[in-house]
Amino acid sequence: MIKRVLLLSLLVLPIGVFAQSVVKGQVTNQKGTPVSNIIITLQGKNKTSQTDLTGFYAFNGLDSGKYKLTASGVGYQPVSKSLVLNGNEEQIVNFSILSDAGDLNEVIVTASRTAETLKDVPSSVKILNSKQIEMQRGISTDLNQILTYNIPALTLGTNTVVNKGQTLRGRNALVMIDGIPQSTPLRNGERDFRSIDPFVIDKIEVIEGSTAIYGNGADGGIINYITKKADTSKKFSSLSELSSTGSLVSPRHSFGTRFSQLFTGKVNKLDYVLSGTYEHTGVNKDADGKVVSPFQSLSETNSKNIYAKLGYNINPKNRIEVMYNYYHTLQNSSYVDSAGIYGERPITGKPGTPIGDKQGTPYNHNAYIQYTNSEIFKGTSLNVNLYLQDFYSIFEYSDFYKPAGNSAIASRKKGARFNFNTQYHIVDQVKGDVTYGLDVLNDITKQNLTDGREFVPEMNMKNFAPYAQLRTFLFENLVFKAGARYENITLGVPDYTTIPFGNYKGGVAVKGADLSYHTLVYNAGLRYSKWNLFNPFVSFSQSFSLYDLGRTLRLSAVDDVSKIETKAIITNNYEVGFSSSWKQLNVTAAYYVSTSALGSSLKDVNGVAVPERAPERVTGFEATANYTFLPNLSMSVGYSHLEGTKEVNGKKLPLPTTRIGPDKFTSSVSYSPLKAWDLSVFWIYSGSRKEFLPDAKGNYALGEGPVNSFNFFNLYTAYHFTPKATLKLGIDNVLNADYYPILSQGKVRTESYIKANGARYNLTMAYAF
Repeated sequence: MIKRVLLLSLLVLPIGVFAQSVVKGQVTNQKGTPVSNIIITLQGKNKTSQTDLTGFYAFNGLDSGKYKLTASGVGYQPVSKSLVLNGNEEQIVNFSILSDAGDLNEVIVTASRTAETLKDVPSSVKILNSKQIEMQRGISTDLNQILTYNIPALTLGTNTVVNKGQTLRGRNALVMIDGIPQSTPLRNGERDFRSIDPFVIDKIEVIEGSTAIYGNGADGGIINYITKKADTSKKFSSLSELSSTGSLVSPRHSFGTRFSQLFTGKVNKLDYVLSGTYEHTGVNKDADGKVVSPFQSLSETNSKNIYAKLGYNINPKNRIEVMYNYYHTLQNSSYVDSAGIYGERPITGKPGTPIGDKQGTPYNHNAYIQYTNSEIFKGTSLNVNLYLQDFYSIFEYSDFYKPAGNSAIASRKKGARFNFNTQYHIVDQVKGDVTYGLDVLNDITKQNLTDGREFVPEMNMKNFAPYAQLRTFLFENLVFKAGARYENITLGVPDYTTIPFGNYKGGVAVKGADLSYHTLVYNAGLRYSKWNLFNPFVSFSQSFSLYDLGRTLRLSAVDDVSKIETKAIITNNYEVGFSSSWKQLNVTAAYYVSTSALGSSLKDVNGVAVPERAPERVTGFEATANYTFLPNLSMSVGYSHLEGTKEVNGKKLPLPTTRIGPDKFTSSVSYSPLKAWDLSVFWIYSGSRKEFLPDAKGNYALGEGPVNSFNFFNLYTAYHFTPKATLKLGIDNVLNADYYPILSQGKVRTESYIKANGARYNLTMAYAF
């Protein structure tokens, strides 16, 4: 199939050579300081450029004609300029942009698979731009924390390698790297958040609410890590960072180091980004200075990340790009768990040699080769993307297996995407575009023990999914979007025999089967964008998910896969919301209802967590606001409230805390007392959730433990000695709050009853040239 795709790509390459012109310039703020990561859009040509660390951007290979350039970025007012190119010339177009609390002109690509601005998207979208990511990784490089501290609808995490209990709007999210799926929905290992190092992430786009635009597994939405692009304004530039980390409560054995290096530039038609990162973390300590349990911990881990992206502009309309990323993280702990008791005392670490294999992710390979043609024929662009992911992750040693051992999830995905975008113009009052194409995916996932025993049989999923997405601008300000995707899936499961696990005796010989799924899922939405003061939207969307089929297969009580409950989950998301921008104030709010006839919560059956296939309904409200008081002083807040129920035997019962988190409130203040000095303080508050009653013996069911509120502060400060040299200091939990994370309290499992980290520092020296 790959040969056919490559042949198709070659056939559509035009052979003409065009006269080339160059447009470049610099973007500065009201203080005259260069601004990085501003998106420059070349309207009508579907081209964008991004400013580098010194504020420069460039477009190469432009035809003669009239052009309009727009500079936009989160926190800045958009600025547009027009120019005329006569061919074979170079023009300098500089921009001076003003701060703006609004971000509706930010360009995104995840929501519809084509570039569009936030004000044209009839759904809730959250963006973490490069400045925010840089600031957050200056506090902690843990992507679990970076995401949950900045996305109100994402449940707070546990300071561990897993994102267990971290749901987006109460449901599982599909995590991607440049559109490559990282999640393993066939056997959910909950390690998809930490699948890449944040140093090479340029932007994170979060689509909230059920969506099927990228296929299986996006019940709660999509989290797309968009990797760094090349700095095309120079032949060579570099960024180096050296960091020291550790505990401020009890520094002994807590020190860690980190080094990151990036090279980027453009030579003739070739642009490139090359990066490498190594990090070693020391022992984590809680607020009392005690060693945090090594169970699924980030303590004493060694992590590596290698990243490369190469692009070649064949001519002004044709480009080939390849990307590769390797991520590795393994724990090498010198501690073992002490005896803890849920609700009484936490598990801590004590010196000892862990049993079994090292836990972590030995490798996560991601790669793609992409061909784009901005005009394959008049008004139509083409994007062909061939990708793969090869993932292997080892879990903690457990005596639930008989005999005890480590299990590991192996998942290999190969896919191809053929994406067309055709613009149409009926009359001036009715125009837009249609995005359509075909997704092909082969996902092979299994979970064996590292000693070779088969725990979850190999599941071989093949998906051929055609799709189409219509976008229509009615009278310029009313945006209507509607789309559909047809999931055409076959999933092969071989014959297998179950093994003992917990109180499950195993030994069941199960006959394999070829399962098939054929489902059409829809989405539709309206947004009215005439007024910045009130920009409302309504939307409906569906998602398709084969949720954690492997968990069901491994505990089979029947002798044939065809007898097991393997129906897919179709989730319906109904949403109404608005955004508002007035002077330096920006506000967003949304209310949503999410329903599914089948559920994905876990329940305890004889000490083993198994899926509960009960109808579910999740409702929620979220809001954000930010205000720029002065050019050097701004504040932002975020709030999320979530409720969820399941229907069991005709009764509506609340969903467990492993799905529904407490109310969440975030706030930050950023201030620059000097031109060269940045200072930010972050406050995170998690409310209480006590909706469940214990049984007659005073015990709580899985995921139904009482959750008490907690809050903590983070600090980030940076001093720019020169435009090239910066010293950064981040402190996580700066006031050393003593608390248990949500899952530690609510899961009702002793192995998870672990305190959060106490105060930790991250000191970084960065140098760019």
